[in-house]
Amino acid sequence: MLTSPTARSHPLLKALKHKIWDAVHEPDPPAESGVHIDPLDVPPVDMSTRSTWHREAFAGPEMAAFRRGLTIGDADVRTSILDDLATYFDITPDEARRRALHWEEISVQEWADANGDDGDDGRVEFYRTQNSWAYDLMWWAYLQSEGHADPSNVVALRFLQQWAPGRRHLDFGSGVGVTTQVFLETGWTSTMADLSSTLLDFARFRLERRGQQATTIDLLDQDLPAGAYDAITAIDTLAHVPDVHQTARALHTALGRDGVLVANIDVRSAAPETVWHLQDDEKRAGYDVLRAGFVHIGSMGYELQAYRKVRPGGLRFRVRTLAQWVVMASPLRRVAVRASRRVLRSLWSVRERLR
Repeated sequence: MLTSPTARSHPLLKALKHKIWDAVHEPDPPAESGVHIDPLDVPPVDMSTRSTWHREAFAGPEMAAFRRGLTIGDADVRTSILDDLATYFDITPDEARRRALHWEEISVQEWADANGDDGDDGRVEFYRTQNSWAYDLMWWAYLQSEGHADPSNVVALRFLQQWAPGRRHLDFGSGVGVTTQVFLETGWTSTMADLSSTLLDFARFRLERRGQQATTIDLLDQDLPAGAYDAITAIDTLAHVPDVHQTARALHTALGRDGVLVANIDVRSAAPETVWHLQDDEKRAGYDVLRAGFVHIGSMGYELQAYRKVRPGGLRFRVRTLAQWVVMASPLRRVAVRASRRVLRSLWSVRERLR
């Protein structure tokens, strides 16, 4: 009789149990993020409950570097982050905290004010004028530093220090600059690239306060230089671009020989709070990255995937790309996924009745 997926059994039976378990228990993609927690209002994180990769990243020297990039002088992370927001936006620290916790409802209003539903023009206007993501991203960095959020920036850095052929970094969709800062703190050069002029301005302000320097690229009117980087991070970014393949091709061009891309696809269920998430199929988006000229070389926490740049041509690449299309992007794959989930959930129902 079927048990939990951790039970000991024959490898094939165990794999089937895992598959059924995943089909039944895997939740739908999240919709709205909701109100952020305040670490002062909740118990400290019990790191023994976190995954191995989370614990190792949280305890490593890269996390110490991440925190250094967030602080100002002798102030702690929380005080420094609230001071960044309060000083830049000319508000009180208490108001900065309120906006950070409730950033999402502010974003929804900013989307409406920018006519974000009006195609590409509306989306660009939203990115160029919104400020709510500055509050969200700064508070998210604070949560990472306290262990309440997955340390995605640190995880990416730890991987790239082993796999990148050099130390020239680009953060694509750089937001408030915290990823660039942790790379700078560990001896890399780093460039910030974003479509949001408001976030780029805020990131420059933050780095200047800390005596750090990074090149910036405004993606509205500047292209990425060819072959300029050994590593590119695109964390929580590709879900917001309308054409993942076209974007991946630009990142491929920007990487030097054997360069490495670390990215994820933050797919969300449709809701008023997720209208800026433009991708609804993680596998299809992943295929669009691969066919741009990448091979997959590793997976990390926070659903981060690592890709090595290769030459997008030749028989081997074409055969591999065709196989990837079949299993990741073809209509057959979509039908098979839907059908298999129904079958597996039926099997689970039988299992529950037989218990």
